[in-house]
Amino acid sequence: MTNWKGGNQMNRIKEIRKENNITQARLAKYFHVTPDLISKWEHGYSNPSISDLHTLAQIFKVSMEYLGGYSNERNGHGN
Repeated sequence: MTNWKGGNQMNRIKEIRKENNITQARLAKYFHVTPDLISKWEHGYSNPSISDLHTLAQIFKVSMEYLGGYSNERNGHGN
């Protein structure tokens, strides 16, 4: 498991999900997991896999670095 910057990443998943008006249940259905797992990602009790993090970045059109808390630039290009 990759050691992402927990708090920032988890808050960003929740923040972006809410900005896009997507429920935990809808996101869970996309990943074929339970809404409880999405909640665990958002609260830092579990980390998404690199593959899932990549998919989240694509869904929300942000960089993986932003989701991981390594950048404050959403698209990774300074915009």
